[in-house]
Amino acid sequence: MAFDEEAKAVQEIAKASGKAIDASREAGGFIARFIEGPFAIASDIVQDRLRYARWERQQRLMVRAKEFLQEAGLTEPSRRLALNIAVPLLEAASLEENDELQDTWAKILVNAANADSGSRSSVRL
Repeated sequence: MAFDEEAKAVQEIAKASGKAIDASREAGGFIARFIEGPFAIASDIVQDRLRYARWERQQRLMVRAKEFLQEAGLTEPSRRLALNIAVPLLEAASLEENDELQDTWAKILVNAANADSGSRSSVRL
C-alpha cells in the first residue's frame, strides 16, 4: 500500500519535471524574441541558469544526505537502490526548491539505502 503511494508520488514528480522542461523551452523562445541571434543562444541562456540552479540543489542534497547518514550511524549507504527507485528519487530531490521538502527527500533516500531501516516499502521520516 505505502509502496503504491510512493510510486504515485514519483509519477507526479516526473510529470512536474516534464512541465519544467517544457517551461524552459517556452522561456527560451520568449527570450529569443528579444535577443539578436539564433534561438539556440537564447535557449542556452535559460538552460544554463536551470542547470546551475539544479547543481546548487544537488550540492545541498549531498550535504544533507551525508548528515542524515551520520545521524543514522552510517558513513555510507548500507544498501544500493534499484535504478527505478534511485533515479526518480534523486531527480525529484535535486529539483526541490523548498529546503524542508528537500530534507524529506534526503531522509527518504538515506532510509531507502539503509539496510537496517526496515522493509523497502516503509520509510521513516
